[in-house]
Amino acid sequence: MNDDINDRLRVTAEEYEPDRDRMWSRVSEGMREPRVRAEPVRSGWRIPQLGLATGAALALIGAIVFFGQFLGFGPVIGPTPEPPAAGPGTRSAEATDPATSDDPATDAEETSTDEGESDAPEGEVTEGGSSPEVDTGPSWLWTDGSIDPNSNDYWSQSTLTFKSDEALTGLSVELRVAEGAGVEYTDAWTSGDTWFTEAEVTEEEGFLVYRWTLQEGAVLPAGEYQLAGQYNHGSGGRSAYDDVYSFEAVTEAGESGAVGGDFE
Repeated sequence: MNDDINDRLRVTAEEYEPDRDRMWSRVSEGMREPRVRAEPVRSGWRIPQLGLATGAALALIGAIVFFGQFLGFGPVIGPTPEPPAAGPGTRSAEATDPATSDDPATDAEETSTDEGESDAPEGEVTEGGSSPEVDTGPSWLWTDGSIDPNSNDYWSQSTLTFKSDEALTGLSVELRVAEGAGVEYTDAWTSGDTWFTEAEVTEEEGFLVYRWTLQEGAVLPAGEYQLAGQYNHGSGGRSAYDDVYSFEAVTEAGESGAVGGDFE
């Protein structure tokens, strides 16, 4: 009988065909169902345990620091030391007002500085100085030298202006133009032909020299006057750095004075 059952089961099994579509449908439905993640069980004893561990660690660190200080290890904790007192060679951080200072050394230094200043008038050569001596002339005579703004690359005019507060019975004016490439006399004029002689022009020691004087017996009234020398020169702007002039005058009262200058 058992053999008969076995034969039937084998025949039935061979004839069985599984429903694959149904099986895949069930598998798909199972995959679409949400899965619930199990939350871990939190025990209430961990937080108190963490607090105890932290407190123990802090206590241990405090003990180490205490015993380290007691035995002399580590930095010394104490009050900030006072800065050293000011002594020789130490300058106070606060500025000292020279007007209210009672320090004899400061007063002596200021006195020495004042005495070292030169009392020589401006323009005079002092000992050890290198400034050339400048003759400013008498107070009643003022002079100036300039290059006329209408000068060009081939022609120039040197203009002398003077102002006298006194009537003059004697006057000699000299203009020296440094000779260079193409420097050649062209003309000369004055603002007072009634009193001045015609310019005498010569070449001397590398200069083109213009000279004017008062006419014999003339008395030049106090006032402002001009004299000018004109000349050609090589192409390009010309420098008047080496040009100079001079005035020698005698007043109607018999006082004499001289002034010299340049064009810079």
